[in-house]
Amino acid sequence: MIELPEELHGRLESCRTLPSVPGVVMKIVEMCGDDNVNFGQIARVLSRDPALAAAILKVANSAYYWVRSEVKTVDRAVCTLGINATLSLALSLSFVKVLRKRERHGFDHSSYWQRSVITGVAARSMARWSSVFNREELFLAGLLQDIGMLVLSEAIPQKYGPLVAAAQRSHRRLILLEKEELGTDHASVGAWLLERWNLPEDLRLSLVFSHEPESNPRPDKTELVRTAALAGEIAEIWSNPDTVSATAEAREASAVLLKMSSENFDQVIQETAKSLPEVTAFLNVDFGGEERITQLLDQAREALIYLNLKIQQQMHQIQTMALHDGLTATHNRGYLEGILPQYFEKARQLGQPLSVIFIDLDDFKRINDTYGHQVGDSVLVAVAGLLKAAMRASDIVARYGGEEFVCILPNADENAVRMVGERLRNAIASKPVIVEGKLGVAVTASLGCATLSAEHSYETPRAMLEEADRCLYAAKQRGRNRVVLPADLARQPAEA
Repeated sequence: MIELPEELHGRLESCRTLPSVPGVVMKIVEMCGDDNVNFGQIARVLSRDPALAAAILKVANSAYYWVRSEVKTVDRAVCTLGINATLSLALSLSFVKVLRKRERHGFDHSSYWQRSVITGVAARSMARWSSVFNREELFLAGLLQDIGMLVLSEAIPQKYGPLVAAAQRSHRRLILLEKEELGTDHASVGAWLLERWNLPEDLRLSLVFSHEPESNPRPDKTELVRTAALAGEIAEIWSNPDTVSATAEAREASAVLLKMSSENFDQVIQETAKSLPEVTAFLNVDFGGEERITQLLDQAREALIYLNLKIQQQMHQIQTMALHDGLTATHNRGYLEGILPQYFEKARQLGQPLSVIFIDLDDFKRINDTYGHQVGDSVLVAVAGLLKAAMRASDIVARYGGEEFVCILPNADENAVRMVGERLRNAIASKPVIVEGKLGVAVTASLGCATLSAEHSYETPRAMLEEADRCLYAAKQRGRNRVVLPADLARQPAEA
């Protein structure tokens, strides 16, 4: 039982202009509840309404069903479509015919029908990505999703028209305004009407929870409710002026509600737009001609292209952040440990030298203790800038951790790495690092180097890095602010 605010419920009950379901359709609804009903019985009832029977025949022969031969009789049409599909289509066609007769002043019926048809087509397009295989049931659920808006425009036209206008074509905003002003939303009002018409419970469930699918109490109807709800999100792509935001929100909803991939979501959007000409033709709903349909398709494509580019940019940013140190903007240790083996193997294959430099700032704890960690961070950023400025474009600078950095120098032998090491050491020690535009902090660094070459072979990249670390330790032991290579380790400290 759908519960509505007492005052609104009274206005709805007293409204004499609410639509009613045609007798033929209600008879079909009743018959479809009988497990023993057959195609011929349904066809005979349909034939009582020649216009409806003709419409069903038209749909059965449409591109939607791809029948091999022309369907000429109502019996064959029901057989082709199936009983449930026939019921859903009969309801859809009847509702469009009945409801379009009522044109309330102040309510944009054109926008309403465009959104309703798009919602129905989108729901139908998602049948293959959900366990709900009755495509016409999904279409009907989408088509009737916003029928409560028509009901409210009949029952309280002077209040509801301005409410819709204030939403500025945003469905989310409309729902909030409805709840604030009416104490409910049009989904509940629409479900109330379907309950009054004694239509199937599945249809009422898909409608009443279309805005809050997570509140659905029936686990066995989860797919139906979520598919219909997602169809409403997709319709926003074409009804909300902010197309890109609506597309992003719909794509996010597709992943949450149906675990749909981005590729499948894109397919649904394309299929929805491409199916509109066929559906608008058999429903006799005017979308503004073929040019307008093409515009809708282009609009969807442009939104998807923009969104995909935005996602790619975000992914690139995430990957960049994952490979770079957040403080110094140099590469991080994870990147270093991934790239060094690649450089190592390439140097071996080409017979070229490869050098690494391990750098550690001297007495860095004193800087933090004296000036504070913020100044310490500023020093690290400044030193990282000096290192990058002094290196070749092909070299790699990475923060190893704390105040330690590692540089990779492709095609650099012992003489080259010693020269580069001295250049780096001198760049750091030659003048105080200026912090906060005024504070000069004296900084020095110790450097250890190792080179893979014909004369110096290492089993692994880790072994070469450990050799550079031993040289760094020796530089610290010998007084700091110096460069040490493996060749220097055999010498006495005084000779270094």
